[in-house]
This record gives sequence, structure tokens and C-alpha cells, in this order.
Amino acid sequence: EKEIIKKVSTAVGYGKSYGGTLPTGGSMSNFMSLIMARDKKEPSIKDKGMMNQKFVAYTSENSHYSLAKNSSFSGIGRKNIRYIMSNKKGEMDVLSFEKQLKKDINNGFVPFYLNATAGTTVLCAFDPIEKLSKICQRHNIWLHVDGAFGGAVIFSKKHRNLLKGISKTDSFCFNAHKTLGTPLSTSVLVVNNKEYLYNSFSNEATYLYQTHNEEYNLGQTSFECGRRNNALKLWAMWKAIGTKGLAKIIDHEFELADFARKYVTKNKDYKLYNFDNSLSICFNYKDFDAEDICLKMYEANKLMVGFGKFKKQTFIRLVTINAENTKSDISAFFSILEKFVADNKHKLKKQKHI
Repeated sequence: EKEIIKKVSTAVGYGKSYGGTLPTGGSMSNFMSLIMARDKKEPSIKDKGMMNQKFVAYTSENSHYSLAKNSSFSGIGRKNIRYIMSNKKGEMDVLSFEKQLKKDINNGFVPFYLNATAGTTVLCAFDPIEKLSKICQRHNIWLHVDGAFGGAVIFSKKHRNLLKGISKTDSFCFNAHKTLGTPLSTSVLVVNNKEYLYNSFSNEATYLYQTHNEEYNLGQTSFECGRRNNALKLWAMWKAIGTKGLAKIIDHEFELADFARKYVTKNKDYKLYNFDNSLSICFNYKDFDAEDICLKMYEANKLMVGFGKFKKQTFIRLVTINAENTKSDISAFFSILEKFVADNKHKLKKQKHI
């Protein structure tokens, strides 16, 4: 686990004070980052609880749903999350963030945390980390990057630019059980300064931590005490195929996405709803309802593919994060979908136009 944390922190660009842990998943990683940010802003909260603080946290309107739960668990409160609007690509709009930040400060609120996303759940959009980091540094706001979906691009020289500015963040997480395909669950959380991990999660227990120094008592920097050896899965994979092997997985998945996207854009019966540099291909076929197609194909045991929604538009969402797939598999996907629609066009609902 320590070796994984070291290698990931180095890849991120964190300095000698790095730290980390392997939580149970992306939701827990986000929760831990929120707690660290809260305790950094007001250390007395750990002992006295939330008193009269008017803390506010920020995230994209397209961020993971866990932030709402985490704000409730942490005492911040769901109503004290500011969901920042996104641009047409699904990326957090920087000007909207600055505008909301200024408004909150003028109203006596205390901004303390920004959750940016590297690979949003629907469009796989990457928030502009570098621009956001400059604003956060100016206002002493903890910047966490939730890379549960897309954060593994850190291993790819070809696609690492999607995380430009990542070294200037306070914390970062990614799920290796998603884009890299390790067994569930393999979630990694790293921090720029391990002091905040100890500050929020270390607790004295005379019946524990009786041997070794704190460097090897990993329960002091995790939310859980007893944990599964989740690091072993990524460690074994990394040792077997190397960093170049990890990069090859990521690059192949993006190639599959590009192949699928080109198929959609070159076919007049399809309409594309997202953009390049994404592992999600969001589209509609002919004039049929996306949700209805997905449901009926699933019920008929033909295909299992999900649907997504963005700015009141619903579409089919193909995600290319299985590195075992080939371009032939992607072609087969479209062939099955097209044949199913042709065979069932009288049973399918029509798309609602907004």
C-alpha cells in the first residue's frame, strides 16, 4: 500500500510531504477529502463540532452524487453545497465559480472546499484544474480532484494533459477498478500533505498501534481500522505490466472511444451529444427514445447499455472502459442496436424534442 501511494503521488507531482490511503471507493475518497478540508479550515470542529460556522463547499452540477451525502455526514449540510454550472462540454464554468464565490464571501459565508472532477459520470468531462487551482490558492480553499472515472489518465503520456495542473491540488483520487480493470474495489486517495490525513483520522488507541512507527500503522491515516488488502490488486497488476502497460490500457480505451465516436458522426441516423477526449460516447439513434431503447434491449437480452442526461437531453451512453474490447466489439454493438431498432421500431417510443 505504501509503495502504491508513493508511486501515485509521484505521478501526480506531489512533494516529499505526500501521503495517502486506499479507501473503499470513490465516495469514501471524496468524503475523506471533505473532512480534511473542513478540519484544516477550522481545527476546533473535531472536538467541538460545527458551531456557527457558515461553511460552503463547491462542485460541478455534473459531479458525483456522493458529495450531497458527504456534506450531510460531515455536518456541512446539503444546502451548503454550491453546484456550479457547466459549459456545453460538461466542464465546470470557471467564471460561474468565481461569481458564486464572490457572492458567498460578501454574504458572510466561509468557502473551504472545491470538488473538481476528472471524468464526470455522464459525459466524462474534465474540469479545468489549473484555472481552478489558482482561484483556490487565492482564497485558501481545499482543491480535491475526484478522478474516480477518468483520473487514471495520469499514467498516459498521450492523455495526461487532461489533468493539467493536478500537482497544485490538495488531494486526488482515482478508481483503478474502473478504467484499469482491477477487481472491485481498488480506490486510491493521495494528498499533497500527509499532515492533514493524520490531523483528521488519527486517534489514540492503546490496544492498537503497539509495534512499528506511525509510518507503518496505516490505520491512523484511514477512515476504517480493519481493511481488506485492496492495494494488492493494483500492486500485482502494476508489477506485471509496468507503467507502460497501464498507459497502454488507457490509450486503448480512448482509441475505442474515438472509433465509436467516428462511427456516430459519420452516420446520418445518429446524433452525438458529447466531445473528443472522452471515454463516454453519448448519442441518439434515429428519432427513438434513448431510455426506451436501453430498457427494451436489456429486457430482450440483446444489449446492456445505459442512458444519460445532460442539460435536459437524454441519450444512450456507451462507455469504453473495458480494455478487453476490440474495435470489432464496438462495431458489433452498433450492429445489434440498429437491428434491434429495425425489428422493434413499432414498439419503441419516439424521442421527445426539447
